[in-house]
Amino acid sequence: MKKPPESALLTDRSDSGPVGPQFRDALGLQDDEQLDEVLDATKKAVAAEGLTQLKRVDRGGYGVVCRAVEKRTGNPRAIKVVLHAEDESRMTIFRRECRILDAAEMPTGIAPRFYAAKEPRNGQPFLIQEWIEGRKLSDWLDAHPNLPMNDREALCRAIFETYARLHAANLIHRDVSLGNIMISGRRIRLIDFGGGGRAVPGYRSLNSLSRVPTTEAFASPPVRNGERKQTIPDEVHAVAKVCFTVLTGKIAFESPDAEWGSILRQSGVCSDVSQFLLPKMETPPHQIAMMSQAKEF
Repeated sequence: MKKPPESALLTDRSDSGPVGPQFRDALGLQDDEQLDEVLDATKKAVAAEGLTQLKRVDRGGYGVVCRAVEKRTGNPRAIKVVLHAEDESRMTIFRRECRILDAAEMPTGIAPRFYAAKEPRNGQPFLIQEWIEGRKLSDWLDAHPNLPMNDREALCRAIFETYARLHAANLIHRDVSLGNIMISGRRIRLIDFGGGGRAVPGYRSLNSLSRVPTTEAFASPPVRNGERKQTIPDEVHAVAKVCFTVLTGKIAFESPDAEWGSILRQSGVCSDVSQFLLPKMETPPHQIAMMSQAKEF
């Protein structure tokens, strides 16, 4: 099986919170000369929304992520700015994310709260959303290398429960990764919904949801190979692989499937958790997957 590029294994985007320090140089965040990617017209449009202290903190799937402060309340906000908006695919992802964040179906407390989206004349389109105080799962795990197994298992249960709430609302995220799951206090939050959609039984169109980002290290083989678009069973599969990493510190993709059980045992994972996780790490059968394929949101 072809191994995904290292960048896919380390995908660690943070579209609503602080970027991990180990990625700041790679993102160009230490270079003041690169901070002018947000145009003056865009900055003025952001200020017109009552926001100040605009500061770039990360790169997102279609542009840059900034932090700003609401003048009226002093509360922080995350501003996602589209770069190269002439690229139709970037605008498709931007508008899709706005729709899903603003959807009535979105369960409370899962995605960042949506405030507004603007497409100013002579400026760059931008999205205003909640700034989530917390850490990406990858950074949180790095900061807790000696986390007891009971706590790791509890974290995995919380991650599964969060995605279960999303799926129960007939929604799908479609880019499960260590960088798109955040630990915020005692809560799990999901970010970067540019690939999100509705889960519709039997939806087979190949003409929508184009160029949806997927983290190859956690994707099911049919999704990774482009044989089908993400479904709820595929997403559960990806969540299981993320939890495998939480429990073992290893990427499931880098080991043969037959070794996953022994890796879990050697890591001290209890048999009940292993028996829950391993079936979900199996490739979802096509017939079952097609019962909940994502539809353009």
